[in-house]
Amino acid sequence: MSSLWLYCITLLFVTRSSSLNILFVSDGAAGHVTTVYELAKNMKNHNVTFFTQQLAKSYVNFETSATFHLIYSNDSTEAAINEKKLEQELIGVYVNYSFIDSIFYSTPSALPYVIQFLNKTIDILMKQRFDVIVINGLLMWGPILCDAIKTPCVIQSPVSIPNILNLNLPNYFSLLTPTDMTKATSRLFNAIFTFRLAFSSFFKSLPLFYKVFHALPRVPGPFYHSFTLKNLLLLKSKNLHLISMPSTFYVSTTEDPYTKYLGAFIDETEVNLTDDDLTHWLQSKKINSVIFAAFGSTSLIPHDRMLSLIIGIATFLIEVPDSSILLALRNVNYDTYESVLKTIDNDQIRYIFDSVERVKVERGFVPQKWILQQHSVKIFLSHCGMGSIMEAFYYEKTVLCMPFNMDQFSNAVTVVYRGVGLSLFVPNLSPLESLITPYDYRHYAFTSRDVQEKLSKLWLIAIYQQAVKQLSVEMKHAGGVKKAVELIEFFVEMNGTFDHFIPFEATLPFYQRYLLDLFVIFVLLPGMIILFVLVKYCQRQSKQKIE
Repeated sequence: MSSLWLYCITLLFVTRSSSLNILFVSDGAAGHVTTVYELAKNMKNHNVTFFTQQLAKSYVNFETSATFHLIYSNDSTEAAINEKKLEQELIGVYVNYSFIDSIFYSTPSALPYVIQFLNKTIDILMKQRFDVIVINGLLMWGPILCDAIKTPCVIQSPVSIPNILNLNLPNYFSLLTPTDMTKATSRLFNAIFTFRLAFSSFFKSLPLFYKVFHALPRVPGPFYHSFTLKNLLLLKSKNLHLISMPSTFYVSTTEDPYTKYLGAFIDETEVNLTDDDLTHWLQSKKINSVIFAAFGSTSLIPHDRMLSLIIGIATFLIEVPDSSILLALRNVNYDTYESVLKTIDNDQIRYIFDSVERVKVERGFVPQKWILQQHSVKIFLSHCGMGSIMEAFYYEKTVLCMPFNMDQFSNAVTVVYRGVGLSLFVPNLSPLESLITPYDYRHYAFTSRDVQEKLSKLWLIAIYQQAVKQLSVEMKHAGGVKKAVELIEFFVEMNGTFDHFIPFEATLPFYQRYLLDLFVIFVLLPGMIILFVLVKYCQRQSKQKIE
C-alpha cells in the first residue's frame, strides 16, 4: 500500500512540477532516432514521452525515469526482429536501385509498418493530451495530426533541403554547387534536370499515392477527416522547424520565424563507457594520430571497394609510421573485410593489418560520438550520412567521404565544396546520363591510390582542419540542443505561432511585394497614355499630310 501511495505522490509531483507534457516521435532508424533522443534527453524540466520503434534499441541506450517514458510502436517479442528484417530488405533495395527509384520500390514493403506506427501515434494522442509534439522530419504526417488536435508541432530535421522549385538554387539531386549556379550552362542544366525529375516522379508516384491514400486510417474522433484528400491538399499548418546543420552548409539562406538553424543536437555530457580493449587502445594513442572509419548501419561495401580501401589504408599507414586506424565494420562488411584480406598476397600489407597497435578492427556497434570526442582522432572515414558528419564537424574532425546511397552523395559533394574534407566519390555521370538516370551514382569506383592520396592530403594540409574548425564554431554558436529546448518552450508559450515575427514585407501579396501595383500606376499606365497620345498625334499628322 505504501508503494502505491509513493507512486501516486511521485506522479502528482511530476505532473505539477513539469511545466510541459511533451511527446517525441521518431522512427527507429539510426540516423533519425539518435538526434531526436539527444533533444529529448535535454528536456529535463519537463515530462517527456518518447515514441519510437523497437529497432531504435539497436542504436540508442534508452534511460527511462519518472519524467521520461518510453513507448514502442509494437511491444511483441518479434517486433524488433521483423523491423530489423525490414531494414535489411530496404538496404538491399538501396543497393540495387537509384535513390529516386528505391523510394518507389521500398514503399510497399515499409507501408504496413508505417501505418502501424501511425495508428499507434493516433492511439497515444487519443489517450493523453500533450502541450507540444516534437516529430522527426521524415514522418510527414506529423503536422496533420497536430493540426487536428490544435497542438503546437515542432519538426526536427538534420538539414533544410533547398526548394527544388526555386531554379536559382541548385537542385539537391543534381550535385551542382552554388558556384556552378553562377554559370549559364549550369543554370540551364539545373532547370532541365528539375523538370525531368518532377515529370518522372509525378507519374511514378500516382499508383503509389493511390495505395498509400487508401491505407491511411479513418479513426472516429478528431482525426477522422485528417487524411481526406481535401485536407491533405489544402492543409497549411505552421510548424517550428529545428534544423541541425548550419544554414550555410548547402546554400546560404536566411532564417524565417518558423525555421531555426541550431547546429548539431549533441549532448556533451561525458559518456560513461566500460573499461575495455577499445577504450584502452584509443586512449593510448597520441593526439591527432588515429583515423576512425565507420560506415553506418545501412551501407554494404562491395568486394572491389573493400580491396581498394584496405590497400590504400595500408599504403598510408606504411608512409606515416605514427598513424593508426580504428575500423568499425558491421554485419556483412566484416565478412567482406575478412575474405578480401585473405586474398592479399602482399606481406607488408598483411603485417600492417595483423598489427593490433596500428589497426584496431571492431565488429558491430561502437560508441561513435565518444570516439569522435577523442583528441587522438584526426580523420573520420565515413559513409557521409548526415548524422555522422554533423558529429564529426562538431568535434572538429575532417571527413573522407565514401558514400553508398540516399543523401550521402549530395553530402559528399558539399563536404568537398565547403573544404571540410574530401571524397572518394567523384560525380562520374555526364549531363545526359544524369538526365536519363537522375541521382544514380551507386556504381562509382575508386582506386587504392585515391584512398592513400586523399588521406595524406587531409593528414598534412592544414587548410582542411582550419575549415572544419570554423564550421564547428558556427555550429556551436548556433546554440544546438540547449537553444532548441529554449525555442520549444518559447513556441508553446506563444501558443504555437510566430506569425507576428514575420517581416511585414513577407506578409504582402505577390504583386505588392514586388511593387507590381506601383509599376502599373507609375510606369505602365503613364506609358500607355503617352503611347496613346503619340499614336493619335502620328495619325493626325499623317491625315494632315494626305489632305
